[in-house]
Amino acid sequence: MPIYEYNCRACSNQFEALVRGSKLPECPECRSKDLERLLSLPAVKSETTHDMAMRAAKRRDHAEAKDQAHEQRKYELHHDD
Repeated sequence: MPIYEYNCRACSNQFEALVRGSKLPECPECRSKDLERLLSLPAVKSETTHDMAMRAAKRRDHAEAKDQAHEQRKYELHHDD
């Protein structure tokens, strides 16, 4: 039961669908069966890609924490207004 990526020719929606047997999927947005199956690239997992993903996640989390601290400080300063 592979999962395929599709592009709907009717509404240009891109989505993934689990295909069972010979059943044809339909677009979840417009219910059209006029679909184009897209070429899916395999996910490559290695120590290097894992390290890169972890560094990116840490940068993202640090930026979000900084934004949250800033918003909390603004709230505290203007709470009694």
